[in-house]
Amino acid sequence: MHHSWLAVFLLATVHTTSAIADESQNVFNINDLGGGQSINDESSGKWYKFNSTIKRVAVIGAGPAGLQAAATFTQHNFTVRLFERAPGPGGNWLYSEEVPVREPYPDAPAIEERWIPEELPASEYYNDGDEGLTLDTRWREHWQPRSIWNTLHTNSPAVITELPDVPYPPDHSWVISAHTIGAHVRAYASIHNLNANDNSSVHSYSTRVEKLSKKSDGNGWTLTLKHLKKLEEPDRLKATWWIEDFDAVFVAPGPYTSPHVPEIDGLLQWSEVRDVDDPSRFSVYHSRVYRRPERYRGKAKTAELTFDHQNVLVVGVGTSGSEIARDIAPVANKVYASHKEYADWDTLHPFQRRSFRRFPQETEFLPQISHFEPLSSLDDGIKDGKIVLVNGTVLENIDEVILATGYKRSNPFHLSVLNETFGVDSLPPPSDVFTGPALKYVHWTGHFIPDPTLAFSTIRPWTAGQYQYYGQAKVWEGTAHLPNEAEMWAQYNSTRYTFFRGLFGTGPSEAIVRQYVTWLNNESLENGGRLVGPWPVQNREVFSFYASQEWEKDYITKENFTSFENIPDHQWTQQDIWDISVLEDEFW
Repeated sequence: MHHSWLAVFLLATVHTTSAIADESQNVFNINDLGGGQSINDESSGKWYKFNSTIKRVAVIGAGPAGLQAAATFTQHNFTVRLFERAPGPGGNWLYSEEVPVREPYPDAPAIEERWIPEELPASEYYNDGDEGLTLDTRWREHWQPRSIWNTLHTNSPAVITELPDVPYPPDHSWVISAHTIGAHVRAYASIHNLNANDNSSVHSYSTRVEKLSKKSDGNGWTLTLKHLKKLEEPDRLKATWWIEDFDAVFVAPGPYTSPHVPEIDGLLQWSEVRDVDDPSRFSVYHSRVYRRPERYRGKAKTAELTFDHQNVLVVGVGTSGSEIARDIAPVANKVYASHKEYADWDTLHPFQRRSFRRFPQETEFLPQISHFEPLSSLDDGIKDGKIVLVNGTVLENIDEVILATGYKRSNPFHLSVLNETFGVDSLPPPSDVFTGPALKYVHWTGHFIPDPTLAFSTIRPWTAGQYQYYGQAKVWEGTAHLPNEAEMWAQYNSTRYTFFRGLFGTGPSEAIVRQYVTWLNNESLENGGRLVGPWPVQNREVFSFYASQEWEKDYITKENFTSFENIPDHQWTQQDIWDISVLEDEFW
């Protein structure tokens, strides 16, 4: 769960005029958008023309992407407002002992309407127990504590997990911890006056964007916002709602916001069972609430303080499953791991093989779960329950079940704009964060094609983000141009541009960096602006050595960065795509 840069896109067919009929190929026709949309009135010109000057820009999300975007837009003299639901910067790397509120069983709808007062601005005070909710629950529901645990270490080296201007200490460890990365991101926020303790009018932390919608005149955007504040005397929460208008909006909420709960017969009943010794916790839960291994030691049962160690079933053998199993194995009695069947070891992606190798040696691997047998009571835990596997084996004596089953890419702002623009029928279902389709109708530059005053972070922020956010700033200030809308759709539907994603160090990820460098420098030469360089050549050997040591030998080499130069885009194949796929959703 801690490598958002592994996101994979769907291959699109080379086709620029076909209708939307074949959704699986991700091909779209500008004349079939519906909702009264039409091509921007510049079809006779080469470039897209904005209807009005862009001055005020909203940035949603203060992770590595949002912070870089806010800093870049500020440097380009936009009036910037940064909104983040958490109490501080960091995005997915903001560690907290607090855990998210209970995940929904089954998965939540793609778009959930939030209650907003009829008249704005508005305020409301909450006391403990109002509407049956504790203040703690309200607070955690608002800011959604992140899905990282105390001992988490990233599976990427510092050389590709580093923001500009704040290098890691020279003596940092080879594999860096989540706490080190969190401090690194906060340092970046501080030097750009974007940290929570900075006296700045730019940022607004503990502020959730409740709604993103077009202004009534069609020019610009309206954000409906909710800020939640803890009051010490008396012990209450204060909620404040208001709206702000912007000429453009940049969206980077992060990919790990919507946990995926699989549909398995009987799981719904089991999910209602609370821990016998600690009723505040559940016996079945998603991996995003995991923090520390100590609880798996069990509870003291006698005066001599002997412990009944826990038997734990981890459902899913991707990155979260393997790393959490490593964390709890030294203190648990037994760790099981259930996974879907795979055809052959050699057909697995290197990262899938890596996950298997990362499991502790004592782990017992099990086939996929068929169903959970009904429980006779919800008050006695799940230890006496029966879990039936697809091969007929019955698993018993399990104390806890951890669902390491991934996340849905459910960008609520993207979906709400699609809904408002094109209607509910156009909404894609949330998909797995690794294997799902890229954002619909979004150009390779990150701009929303029907209205490029809306932009998204669509590439790995650590390594390529600086190019994308600089490009978006240049487009909005007029020192770089987007092609006219017809050409943007043509590029959206072409093989060349849909290759611009992938695991860092592979051809497609190298291609997007080169595309950005070429485009940005051409635009700056013609219209003004600083020139940019490629990813530092001296970092290639460090990264490829790390990949061979920590991932899989010879999967990433220095030649990965140069071999793609000899392949023209019309020779790119489906095999190039699947070579970089991380099929996490097919692997739990």
